[in-house]
Amino acid sequence: MTGFRGLTTERRDLPPLTSEHTAALAEIHSDPDVARYIGGDRLTAEVIPLQVAAFADEWDERGYGQSAVIERQTGAFVGRIGLHFWPDWNEIELGYILAGSAQGKGLAAEGARAWIDWAKSEAHIDHLIANIHPENQASIGLAKRLGFVFDRDDTTPSGLPTLIFRLPVAT
Repeated sequence: MTGFRGLTTERRDLPPLTSEHTAALAEIHSDPDVARYIGGDRLTAEVIPLQVAAFADEWDERGYGQSAVIERQTGAFVGRIGLHFWPDWNEIELGYILAGSAQGKGLAAEGARAWIDWAKSEAHIDHLIANIHPENQASIGLAKRLGFVFDRDDTTPSGLPTLIFRLPVAT
């Protein structure tokens, strides 16, 4: 793991996502309303540890990755947010997943803004993308509020339809 210690927002701590978060992330993914736009039934108990391991490897390889979203007052894990490199597109996504109980409270926007600020000040990144399922109106709305603009219709490497939004971050 890199020397990155994490980000903080007004209400949350965003430390690097590690294997210690696997069970909590699996619990979040077990909610069909949460998982429907990010792979649904493909997010099995066998797949999630591999996904978390890949996110951990990204920290080592790239110096950024997904963060756990931790409620500062309770210490509860409520999701993940951060950057992810998509080799098929040669682009870096700002992505997030929050537990159903944490949605609709501005937490995704808060965490996304922290990562956008980090990308602008700390990373040599030209732009970020948001990879969003076409039916996920809440995420589309958030991407637009954050300044992302529609770039293209696409398909994820796993075959899911997606809309790609783009945000320039190079200064």
